Amino acid sequence: MYNASKFAVAGISEALAGEMAPFGIQSMVVEPGVFRTDFLDTRSLSTAAQRMPAYYGTPAHATLDWSDTANHTQLGDPVKGAALIYEVTSEDKLPGHLALGRDAIERQLVKIRSLQDDLAAWQDKSAATACDDAL
Repeated sequence: MYNASKFAVAGISEALAGEMAPFGIQSMVVEPGVFRTDFLDTRSLSTAAQRMPAYYGTPAHATLDWSDTANHTQLGDPVKGAALIYEVTSEDKLPGHLALGRDAIERQLVKIRSLQDDLAAWQDKSAATACDDAL
């Protein structure tokens, strides 16, 4: 649900950016990687004492394993991340998306490659669905 919520917020932000642009209002989706904060502390993050066997071997299980050991060893420096957000938002033109951190950039590149692969695999057949008299 966490990632689904982030995806929904990004979609709303993209839609708002297009709808609000004529009024001079900009929107930017900040997509941070992992930053060295207290987010993974037990004061901030609560996980079940026992894990459901159905999740073993899944991405959710891998994420929980990672969160058990990653606290305060995350890649990103929150001060540098905040400084970049401030710098970007001080510009006249905001990017639609700001991948924040090396890991966030890599995730975005993987997503772009996946979308390109999907498009390439079906591009000709998809384009062939146009009406015969369409230009």
